[in-house]
Amino acid sequence: MSRPVPLSRLIWLALSLGSLSLAGCQSTQTRSLARQEHEEEANESGSKATTPPKGDFWAMRVAYPTGRFEHTWLAEAAQQEKQLVSGIPAGEFAQRRAGVSPLALNPHAFTLLGPKPLNDSEWGWGHVAGRTNVLVVDPVDTTIAYLGSDGGGVWKSTNCCSAATTWTIKTDLPEIASTAIGDLTIDPNNHNTVYAGTGDLRFGSFSFGTAGVLKSTDAGETWSVLGADVFTPFYTPSAGGHPQYQAIGKVAVDPNNSQKLAVGTKTGVYFSYDAGANWSGPCFTNAFTSGGTAQRQDITGLLAINNAGSTTLLAAVGTRGLATPVQPDLAKNGANGVYRTAMPSSGCPAVGDWTLSNNNWPAGTGNGTPTTTLGRIELASAPSNPQIVYAMAAHSTNRNVFGVWKSTDAGLTWTRTVDADAEFTGCSASGQQMWYDAGLSVSPTDPNIVFASAVDLFRSTNGGDTFTNVTCGYNGGSTHVDHHARAFVGNDHNRMLVGSDGGVYYTANAQAPTPTLTPINDSLSTIEFYSGDITANFANSATPGASGGAQDNGSSAVLFGGDPGVRQWESTYSGDGTFTRIEPVNAQRWYYQAQNGALVMSTTGPFGGIVSASGAWSSDRKSFLMPLEIYKHGDTAVANSGCVTGTVGCGRMLAGTYRLWETLSGAQPTSSWQAKTGDLTKNTLILGSDNRSFINQMAYSFTDPTIAVVGTSDGNVQYVFNLGVAGANNALAVNVTAANAVLPNRPVMDVVTDGQNPLVAFAALGGFDQNTPSTPGHVYRVTCTAQCASFTWENKSGNLPNIPVNAIMVNPNVPGQVFAGTDWGLYFTNDISVAAPVWQRFETLPHAMIWDLVVDRGLTTLAVFTRSRGAWAWPLPIAPITDTIFANGFE
Repeated sequence: MSRPVPLSRLIWLALSLGSLSLAGCQSTQTRSLARQEHEEEANESGSKATTPPKGDFWAMRVAYPTGRFEHTWLAEAAQQEKQLVSGIPAGEFAQRRAGVSPLALNPHAFTLLGPKPLNDSEWGWGHVAGRTNVLVVDPVDTTIAYLGSDGGGVWKSTNCCSAATTWTIKTDLPEIASTAIGDLTIDPNNHNTVYAGTGDLRFGSFSFGTAGVLKSTDAGETWSVLGADVFTPFYTPSAGGHPQYQAIGKVAVDPNNSQKLAVGTKTGVYFSYDAGANWSGPCFTNAFTSGGTAQRQDITGLLAINNAGSTTLLAAVGTRGLATPVQPDLAKNGANGVYRTAMPSSGCPAVGDWTLSNNNWPAGTGNGTPTTTLGRIELASAPSNPQIVYAMAAHSTNRNVFGVWKSTDAGLTWTRTVDADAEFTGCSASGQQMWYDAGLSVSPTDPNIVFASAVDLFRSTNGGDTFTNVTCGYNGGSTHVDHHARAFVGNDHNRMLVGSDGGVYYTANAQAPTPTLTPINDSLSTIEFYSGDITANFANSATPGASGGAQDNGSSAVLFGGDPGVRQWESTYSGDGTFTRIEPVNAQRWYYQAQNGALVMSTTGPFGGIVSASGAWSSDRKSFLMPLEIYKHGDTAVANSGCVTGTVGCGRMLAGTYRLWETLSGAQPTSSWQAKTGDLTKNTLILGSDNRSFINQMAYSFTDPTIAVVGTSDGNVQYVFNLGVAGANNALAVNVTAANAVLPNRPVMDVVTDGQNPLVAFAALGGFDQNTPSTPGHVYRVTCTAQCASFTWENKSGNLPNIPVNAIMVNPNVPGQVFAGTDWGLYFTNDISVAAPVWQRFETLPHAMIWDLVVDRGLTTLAVFTRSRGAWAWPLPIAPITDTIFANGFE
């Protein structure tokens, strides 16, 4: 989730500052941008913003042009993927790194660059990581704790909990398809058995989807996948909507029988009676599941309560309640409420076996009629007295806290303790994201002490009558905002772990008026990058550097020196970080961009003061992740090469809205940005009343800065010539899409030219073959004559699985070597020239979603920017293999 600025093997696809001068990284304007409502969701309620919400982008990249998705497509792709072999790209490597470089880049595996951690100096939130969705602590051995990352898997600590706590990833295994963790549960009868629900049930329009329930029987050391054919990543869209991601929001184990499990999903409850081997479901708590009055069945709360030997199950249906363009059925929240039944012994409980527990809840709760007030519902019971249960509900329209309810008889009857958001007091109220930031935990020893997650963390000491903000993230507090997770350490209600969009924090004085929360993220690498860049001659430089833009953690940068390997990164700009780029000759101009094209730069290195670098594109139709590019490869000794000596260095840059923009002077001044083309899209991707046709990505040719190639969200590829000439609308755009007769009419996620021939380019395609059956495939090559007067397309997908390819890159040193970044990790081919290239998996990377692939000036390194596992680097082969004796680096 964005903060106010200041979808492996199976399967998860599971989304302008004008001329403002900013004096430094912690300026008032930066903080103001940081406090805007989450842009990709704020606009989703149907406003006609010129910038589409990010959630729509995620849906379109999978379902365009038909709006269809079937989970069987992914099952088939998984079988294709199993046929691929793993390997290392071929080529001759530099036999040893330059002695001055602090990096030890391994030619046989990727090197993690971090961030590990990211130091947030923008808001003072300390060492942060990516979003932590859930936390649990072993009840027997409290030095053992687990955290679930949004897309980064399950991590385990064996030295919890203190400022020195460290974490180790436990789910980097080929058999684990989805590393998006929505819930973690420890079997109350066996602390060595841990369950993890995959997927992200937080109502983003296209969050990570599920791929089953993960189970460990050895305290998180090894894991198996349960129900992968039951809990599939997507489900059929509603009328007028896009396909939706499935997610497991809650997992509950029967405290009286560990063979019985209940799992809450976006489509109801599922049950297992053999510890997860087999499943029944979906099971419904109410009758509003079919026909014209059908309501959504999102299970956002699930408790298995021990009643002296019998088990009561409470399930909260908590649909968000506010429709979005791609999820128009989110307003079908008429089933929202808390339901109660005895834990069944087989199959699905009949609807009549469930009781809607709605006394003292608003009139009409759970009656099948949509409501504008009752949204997401969270549940928690008191460990010291499980009969005491709390429920917190979001206001579906206002998106803040709607109310808190308390039961003393395991959910049979309720008392409303909080009537409105106004009773969440302190430095600030609960915020307007309670469909996203939400959760409850009750003290292990005192049932009157309750902690509630919201934008900040709140505490009640009087049985839920009032709640006080104890973290104050936007008001000088030291804890990252957007809270999701809480876990007490053993029976000590003073010791607590807290999880937010900034990772995990620990406090030893949770009951103090203002608890001291210490970030314990130094060993985590879970940042969700959208894009990034590296400095010139990265593998050989004495001071290599990198930058990246991350979901809800802004932009950040790092300079390596001294110690090799992973490093701490420093925040440089707030908001949802999107694209970052580095001028490579002098390495003084570092560009950082937030959502919707809010571009700034430092002219004095990565950590200098920032000034606006935005062009006049604020009113243009554009992506939430507006693409940015810089030309890197010109010879400074050659005229018109695109790079010069002196302060400008490489000054040619591109930005993409629905049209292409260029600056020749590194955005100095901002008026140097000029629109070079007209509309390069089809201008036909209409969602509701909003136009979603925009440029997804573009790239300069490696060898000729007057040539670029552009890919759009609505399936166009255009070559652009005559760049690098001052003036507006003077570039020649040649549409090589050819009515998508060969090139699939699916989102073009990325483009790149050949490393030697600027008139050869590659396109990476999103979506699935089933939506364009006559034009299958995900990697295509186009070959042009001069100025693309004629051109030919070829499908180069070979044996790639039928999944979206998000990023494409060539190795300019080795003709024919191409890399494809996908939802399931990185693939490569050593010979793209053959009719059906053979692709292999580059197995040394986590099976994480790859969003950007970058090659440096000097062509020494391939950098990979992942969603939820940070940035990685690998030294490029410097030439094709010429002698088989040296094929494996032997000398």
